Amino acid sequence: MKPEISPKSEYLSIGRGRYDRETGSLLGEDGQPIHLRRQSAEVLAILAASPGEIVKRETLIETVWRDVATTDDSLIQCISDIRRALGKNVVETYPKVGYRLAVTPRASPVSEAVRYRSLIAGAVAVALSVAIAIGWWNLRIRSDSPDTETAIVPPRIVAEKTLAVLPFVNLGGGEALQYFGDGLSEDLTTDLAKIADLTVISYASSGDFPEAETGFRNIADNLGVRYLVRGTVRHSGERVRINVSLIDPIEGTNIWAERFDRVRQDPFDIQEDVTRAIVDALSLTLEAEDAPSRIAPDAYFMLLRGLAPLRENTAAGNALARDYFESALALDPDYARAHAYIAVSHGRDTMFDYTGDPGGVSIQKGLESAITAIQLDPNLPNAYLALAILNLAIGEHDKALSAARHSIRLNRNFADGYAVLAEVGVYGGNLKEALEAIQYAKRLHPHHPASYHWIEGHILFQLNDAKSASPMLEQTIELAPGFVPAAVTLAAAYSDTGDQERGRSVLNAVSSLEPDFTLAEFLEQTPYAMENRLKRLADALVVLVEN
Repeated sequence: MKPEISPKSEYLSIGRGRYDRETGSLLGEDGQPIHLRRQSAEVLAILAASPGEIVKRETLIETVWRDVATTDDSLIQCISDIRRALGKNVVETYPKVGYRLAVTPRASPVSEAVRYRSLIAGAVAVALSVAIAIGWWNLRIRSDSPDTETAIVPPRIVAEKTLAVLPFVNLGGGEALQYFGDGLSEDLTTDLAKIADLTVISYASSGDFPEAETGFRNIADNLGVRYLVRGTVRHSGERVRINVSLIDPIEGTNIWAERFDRVRQDPFDIQEDVTRAIVDALSLTLEAEDAPSRIAPDAYFMLLRGLAPLRENTAAGNALARDYFESALALDPDYARAHAYIAVSHGRDTMFDYTGDPGGVSIQKGLESAITAIQLDPNLPNAYLALAILNLAIGEHDKALSAARHSIRLNRNFADGYAVLAEVGVYGGNLKEALEAIQYAKRLHPHHPASYHWIEGHILFQLNDAKSASPMLEQTIELAPGFVPAAVTLAAAYSDTGDQERGRSVLNAVSSLEPDFTLAEFLEQTPYAMENRLKRLADALVVLVEN
């Protein structure tokens, strides 16, 4: 199917359908024609000629029935036909006066995108009112804070204070118990990241070296760090023995090594002991003194099972991850991290249209989960990450920026926090801050997901540097061929550099993968706050389909 976009087309989105004012055709959400009785269709045409304005009942009757004697009942029947076909709220009644079609005319992809975001905001008004009612913003991001809206400047990285935690190797105990070692590695990374002077690489990057027995120098060079933490876990009944070492990969020596014997069902005491021992070995001070949350161990392990599919960045992986997180909540309803990750999964549903519900149920559930997570643990960065994604999806850019910035204040090594700050920034913030944020996120997460390349390429395109954007977007498509936003942005970048042939080729490939894809609908769903940025993208794409 050829992608279509027409900036000059005038049609209305009316409830569950779309009405073309030039041809009088009416299509449903599935693209199939909606048939109305002749008189009902004429009433709709008159109302559509003045959308948002009250049309007098006398005007409707005189125009549709002309010299035929009729009563108000005939008009009411036509209004009922329209409501039955398109939704009960599409026509508003003004008793003894007339009727009003509750739509906004669509004149171009740019103006339609603005309208779309207004509809999304309305669709989730209930969710937002819930958020406001409980005062989630004041839970941690205080309105009187002088730096709430201050741009984040990534901290300077001190080479001698960089570290990565490698996956703890499971020495027996079966695959199921590997989650214990994985969880210990991940949480150790999180706790060490709280140290003010230490740069800790994301565990999602260091986790790519699961069986590293040799070659620590190469691993350190690959991750760009000075030190490595590695460990082994050996299970014996209900007890576990953990050996941990802090490695100097340049000298090939252990700076520090320790053994911990614990009961396996109490993972949090082990995590705390190991973290503080490594901190002491590095002669640093751990700023965050909060003890790890004591939650049901089985719920903790269930959450760990969900992290791997969540990182796949696919619809199937997202759904599977949420199943695991919900199972964790069934075991421990007050588990803040599970609530936060559920919120993140709903945010991804919305941003990438995994479920075909770009605004409404997923957003509301996501907001509720994020709010619950913050109430349970006000210092959880992942909860604010979810709030940033969800608020971006509904066009609340200021709140999205503040949430992303706050997630970084809570954890200066939070790569995904910097990435979402950059993503929000390209849609409705400072482009320079956004570029610095995504480049720092890549430094913290060297083996980052393909979406990081897309965010940087998107920013460069909006900075009028399509030539530099293209390689970033090409890498995204190579790693994630089905990632439509990156493909569309790449087509725009090619167009901007004068290579329309390659741009059309990219769009045709998207249409082959997504038969129902149209540029008009894609542009509707882009959450730009600034119309000039939406127009820049739309103008580059229009060239590809008009010539």
